[in-house]
Amino acid sequence: MADAYQVVLGMIAVSIIVLVPIGFVVAYDALAGRWDAQVQSARSRISGAVERRRDLRALRSQQGAPLERLVTDLRRLRHAVTTDERRSAAHQLGNRLAYDQVLMQLCEMLGVEHELDTDLLGLDRDIERVRVEADLERAGVVLTDRRYGQAA
Repeated sequence: MADAYQVVLGMIAVSIIVLVPIGFVVAYDALAGRWDAQVQSARSRISGAVERRRDLRALRSQQGAPLERLVTDLRRLRHAVTTDERRSAAHQLGNRLAYDQVLMQLCEMLGVEHELDTDLLGLDRDIERVRVEADLERAGVVLTDRRYGQAA
């Protein structure tokens, strides 16, 4: 009967006989670049999965109002600002302040530079609003109905 020492030595010898040649083949294949395409595809899958998880985590911990609701509010307030000439001055000022607040929130979300939080007044503030609206439309926010201003 074989004692435990001989069994352990036999297992070590068999593992060396089997695993050493396999290790050499794996090392040679890795150095020769046979697995480059597989490694690259695995890395891209892993990075894609990490990015998806990061995006989902960011969506779950989202602060503030969703972008779609802010854009809807901006369109509604834009219509209110353009049609409130018969309203009181307080009502007009309230509409414009609300419009500016929504513009600033959208600018923060999309990383658009603005100067609406400074002490601009009158025509300078209106020009800044138009500039910010143009920058937001360049960023992909649709503020105006596409039907207006187009030829039939």
